[in-house]
Amino acid sequence: MYRVVTTDLLRPTIPEEAILKEAGAALTYGNAKTEAELIELAQDADAIINVYIPVTAKVIGSLKKCRIIVRRGIGYDNVDVSAATARGIPVANVLDYCIEEVADHAMALLLSVARRVVRGTKQIESGGWNFKDLLPVPALKDCTLGLVGFGKIPRAVASRAKCFGLNIQTSDPFILAELAEEHGVKLVSLEELLASSDFISVHAPLNSDTRGMISKREFALMKPSAVLINTARGPVVDEEALIEALKSGQIAFAALDVMTQEPPAPDNPLRKMDNVILTPHLAWYSEHSARLAGEKAAQDIVRVFKGYFPKYLVNVEVRKIRPDLKQSD
Repeated sequence: MYRVVTTDLLRPTIPEEAILKEAGAALTYGNAKTEAELIELAQDADAIINVYIPVTAKVIGSLKKCRIIVRRGIGYDNVDVSAATARGIPVANVLDYCIEEVADHAMALLLSVARRVVRGTKQIESGGWNFKDLLPVPALKDCTLGLVGFGKIPRAVASRAKCFGLNIQTSDPFILAELAEEHGVKLVSLEELLASSDFISVHAPLNSDTRGMISKREFALMKPSAVLINTARGPVVDEEALIEALKSGQIAFAALDVMTQEPPAPDNPLRKMDNVILTPHLAWYSEHSARLAGEKAAQDIVRVFKGYFPKYLVNVEVRKIRPDLKQSD
């Protein structure tokens, strides 16, 4: 019987068990907090389902018979893909889930800031009742939304934003202007987007090129009234530069679902700033998306057990060194 390990996700929140059981695999629910604990947990695993804890080169080097590592989400920045490739281990993610949920959440953050929902609630909780203290309030039809990245999620954000009359533009070095135009969006440089957008929504993946891509220089380009929204990955934004930009009035607001450290330290200034909205990495979640992520992760493990590459293969280079695996349908 195959042994599949979840690194740090506790039952009964995932649906993988039934799918894997049918394929002759037993699921071990792990909750590793350290690299050493993860090595102890996973070294004899035939497959790994990872959520939060880093799967480092040392962890991968300790694996004795692992056939696949699946990141149970879209991003895979916490898996050492190069180390896995060197060992001939396919790495997969779940590429096409939670698109609608994250797009909904990005728009919810935008609307909460634009309509002063959170500020208004806090004012009333403290005994106040005066909308004038919340001004200015923009008219969305006069505003521009800038999407940093234009993959599936920001495209879904764009379709929602159109309903509110927002002018929409995007910066993405990997798409053509024609694709943006198909979605009614203008393709511009990052510099132009930052300088001309009222709302800037970050949707870039986290990698060596994007880590800290929104930093001091980028904040200096933004309008003093600009709102930064991040539902992607915390480290894409230089958090210290963001805090300084918010304190100095270089930008007006930030609405964040992700942060550099999660959870943020108790003394992180972003926790208590009046011009910040925080949610606890919630954007991906709905009952539907959580179930879908588990199902797709388990299905890709079963594909590998049956002799196929996973559908959502990240390290395509591994195909060259795994002739025993066939291309998945």
